[in-house]
Amino acid sequence: MAKTTASATRAKAEARPAAATSKQLDAGMDQMADFASKMTGFTEGGVKALTDSAVASTEVIRELGTRNVSFMTSAMEQGVELTQTLASLRDPKEMFELQTAFAKSMFSAFTTEMTAQTELCVSAWRNAAKPYMASFAK
Repeated sequence: MAKTTASATRAKAEARPAAATSKQLDAGMDQMADFASKMTGFTEGGVKALTDSAVASTEVIRELGTRNVSFMTSAMEQGVELTQTLASLRDPKEMFELQTAFAKSMFSAFTTEMTAQTELCVSAWRNAAKPYMASFAK
């Protein structure tokens, strides 16, 4: 019986580290699964944020394109009108005055348009960043 008791005691002693190791492995696997789940959530959030950002950026690019075409069309029309007016003038002083007034008005219009487009771009950047901020805030 001594051998049987010694064998049983030894088997129990050998089983304890195996059970502890098994528990540690289970805990480690649970941590890895939790980490993988979190990474999946970040990835899904990142893809959704990218999509939302792309939609917002596309709308702004369209708006900028429309504004640029409209501004250039208006500037060209005003330039043609000025050219027609200048062609009918005979006084060089009046021609220079009209050209100067036109240049000042075009510079003012350009400055106003670029300021508006800059504000639009800054606003677009903020809107494009919102989905990312919301995704990473979780």
